[in-house]
Amino acid sequence: MSEQIVIRCEDSLEGIFTALFDAFVCKNKMKTPYTDSISIAAGEGEMTLFAREIEVQTDAQKVQKTVYSIQSRLGYPVYDTLLHALCHFEGDRGTAVLGYLVRAFAQGRGISDQLADPFALRVMELSRKVDNELDKLLGFVRFQDLGSILVAQLAPKCNIVPLMMDHFSDRFPDENFILYDENRNLAAVHEAGHRCVLVSGEQLQIPQGHMDYFAVLWKQYFATMEIRERHNEQCQNHLLPKWYRKYMTEWN
Repeated sequence: MSEQIVIRCEDSLEGIFTALFDAFVCKNKMKTPYTDSISIAAGEGEMTLFAREIEVQTDAQKVQKTVYSIQSRLGYPVYDTLLHALCHFEGDRGTAVLGYLVRAFAQGRGISDQLADPFALRVMELSRKVDNELDKLLGFVRFQDLGSILVAQLAPKCNIVPLMMDHFSDRFPDENFILYDENRNLAAVHEAGHRCVLVSGEQLQIPQGHMDYFAVLWKQYFATMEIRERHNEQCQNHLLPKWYRKYMTEWN
């Protein structure tokens, strides 16, 4: 029976990519056939019984090598699917992607269609759920004009901001804006004419401001356009769940 190994890393995309690199290093050192005996745990957690735990520090070089290997050997669509899966909040996302990669590197990118495989199925489930939340938030996000900068606050379940920033960089290339994820204390910061960058932790200073004139107009429009006789709260909750509404101007 193979030794069970848990690789513990920082709870971030970079941390998990580092753990994936080290997982393959451990796998390649094994003298017996690999039997999915390595798992990845992101963030702090309880010590695991009956398993050897390895703690890794985020390493930019390992991240770059892992990303390059996936993109060059499996293609950008597969990388995009795996990236989206890793943006989910479930604790098994790193292990699912590791199992997927072990099979994909051995069998080729066709593993995506083998949904009878539990790792392939799990990756597709996680990726699809992230895609659903991303699609909704791209339409529901509301920016507040604070004069020299646009600020949008979010409270997403999944780690959506890294997936949103290129979309808004393309839409607003000449604007200064911030997309702030309050759940993770993470922000995408865009300076006009430059690339968007991710900033987290103590580096963050989110500007505050008052509701602008157009926000007031939008709230009034939203309130007056509803046909009260056709008000259907159940339908509203289905199409727009309440947890999306926290930072939507028309619902505040």
